[in-house]
This record gives sequence, C-alpha cells and structure tokens, in this order.
Amino acid sequence: MQSEHLFAYNLTPNMRTLATQVKLRRLVRAFGEAESRLASDPRERRMAGAVVDRLLELAADVKDAWRREAGFVRPALGTYVDGSLRTAELAVAGLGQAGADLELLRQDFESAALPLEVFLRGLDVEPALQRSA
Repeated sequence: MQSEHLFAYNLTPNMRTLATQVKLRRLVRAFGEAESRLASDPRERRMAGAVVDRLLELAADVKDAWRREAGFVRPALGTYVDGSLRTAELAVAGLGQAGADLELLRQDFESAALPLEVFLRGLDVEPALQRSA
C-alpha cells in the first residue's frame, strides 16, 4: 500500500533516455556551429541547404531515439518532447531561408532544445521518495 502511495508522486516509471540525450547534445552542438558559421561568413550562406539537411537528419535521429526509449510515458510528457523537437526543427529549417534572422532562430532553437535536455535528464533520475521507500 505504501509503495502504491509513493508511486502516485511519480510522473512516469524510471526511464532511460541516454541515447536521446546524446543525440540531442550532438544536434545542439551542430546547430551552434552551423549558426555561427553562417552568421560569420556570408559565403557560407550558399551551403545553407546542405547544412540544414544535415541538421534535420540529426533532429530525426533524436526523434527516433526518443521513440525507442519513451516506452510508457504519460501523454503530456510525450507532447512536451514532441513540441520541443518540432520547434527545434522549425528553427533548423529557417537557417536555409534567404534573409533569415539567424540570431532569432538561434534563440528559438535554444529555448526549445536546452530545456528539453534538462527535462530528459530529469526523467532518468530516480525519485527521492522511491529511493527512500
């Protein structure tokens, strides 16, 4: 009975999202490098299509890893992850548009991807109440 009561405080059973986290960090790093390159050298804008394609591949890898690792997850948690990834993808796609505001796209990307990284780490942490039971 006590363990049932403690489980009520959990959002979801313990998860392992290490592959998703690794792929997300790779995407964050690649986005930062690409945005910096595109912002610093106007000649790089010609290569924006290839850069965007590569970043979208990395974003797809994150989504695939999430689908494999999510298992049983409450719909609201999955909705949060999906929405964050969609926002990140939209920022990536924007890099390829002529005249795009790269700073604004960077801010949009970071406001989606960085909290998502923290969120995923939190899913892997065993709740304190469960550890002490």
